[in-house]
Amino acid sequence: MSDSACHSIFYGHVMLAPMVRICHLGFRLLCEAHGAGVVFSEEIVAAKLCHCHRESRSYPGLAESNIVEYVAYDRYKQAFKRSVVFSTLAKKGRSSRGINGSCVSALVVLQLGASDGAVAAKAVTLCREDIDGVDINMGCPKKFSVGNGFGAVLMENTAAAGDILRQIHAIVLDRKTGGEASCRPGSDRFFPISFKTRLKSLEPSTTVIMLKEILMASGHTPQDPIVHAITLHARLRDQRSESPPLYDVAAKVITQCRCDPYFSGVCFVLNGSIQSRADGIEKMRHYGFNACMIARAALVDVTCFSPSYVYPVGTDHTDQESQSAQVHHMKILKEMLLFAVCYRTPFKNFKYHLARIFSEVQVLKSKMPTVQEGLRSYSDCCDFFQVKPEELELVKRCENEIEFVDSPPEDASPLLSSDGKLKDIQEYSLKKADLDDRAIQVRRLC
Repeated sequence: MSDSACHSIFYGHVMLAPMVRICHLGFRLLCEAHGAGVVFSEEIVAAKLCHCHRESRSYPGLAESNIVEYVAYDRYKQAFKRSVVFSTLAKKGRSSRGINGSCVSALVVLQLGASDGAVAAKAVTLCREDIDGVDINMGCPKKFSVGNGFGAVLMENTAAAGDILRQIHAIVLDRKTGGEASCRPGSDRFFPISFKTRLKSLEPSTTVIMLKEILMASGHTPQDPIVHAITLHARLRDQRSESPPLYDVAAKVITQCRCDPYFSGVCFVLNGSIQSRADGIEKMRHYGFNACMIARAALVDVTCFSPSYVYPVGTDHTDQESQSAQVHHMKILKEMLLFAVCYRTPFKNFKYHLARIFSEVQVLKSKMPTVQEGLRSYSDCCDFFQVKPEELELVKRCENEIEFVDSPPEDASPLLSSDGKLKDIQEYSLKKADLDDRAIQVRRLC
């Protein structure tokens, strides 16, 4: 294992995986409060982020911490609807106390969905000062991602995948201010770039070749690194979460990568049915990874990040154990409610999250009809979770409301020209023919 991998901001961590409609600011902070040292945002579409305006706000209940919001203004009838695309705590306020008294300090990695390197680079330009790293989605098989040319599509289009990383690196590097040190662990200017993908086939070498093609297309070398880490979801592109992870195949991929000097310094992260911190640490050790991330287990119970986690997910219980498990889950869900309200999670996203939990946790399934039909607002949730009077007052002060404005702010995004198109995008773009030529050259080298 190289020294660079050991210095990775991911090294040794059990992290929160990116999950669409789940990983909003409130949930990320809740996971951090229970032990996640690095938290990923949900996938944010780079093209949408480029149309956003950065706004800093202070809210009731968060006097010590400003929230940085990336806001899109969408026309709605005769007005404009203010929609928050991505939010995070202002960096200067991250050491302040959260609503439960815990210290907020988790590293925040923005995951981008991108099909074009220039657009991805522009998105990173906009929000780089508010995040601790950027990750590119190169493995999601869902229709939305694939249909827009990112996610799992990039597993087949390694030249485009590498170009996205290359152009982000070009923005981050900025030799006038950081030079090469901006991409080297240990530098004050270090800004990690990573990507998350899947196994390409049951034959490990196929995945290794894919990963190497992406690195080479990005311009990455061990001497001049561009990619900080690679997360490998131990499933094939078409496998869903119900399918058992292919850990043994993933382990062989990592073994082969470590035998190739080209991967020197890259931190490898395991994803796929990690159930808890202890489970993740054991799988990291057994399968040869440097770090791991938790998705579904965190979705249903954030205490899985805690070293003292004892409540298994999806197992049978005695009556007494069922009662104890139900009390545990309802307590955590009440905490999740308060974080969601305080950090302005849209109610539709919070209810989606609740529905996922109540449908997956055996001891909560009997309450599913109430969740589906009876919870139509945060106020309904306060009754359901038996929120205390002092907590109810906080909810009333913080409850998110849809905002409309007569017109968006002038220069609603610093990246847009007067015709609504991205400024100077052509200066970074490669023509498709150039990408095709690069792909041929890379495959010859691999």
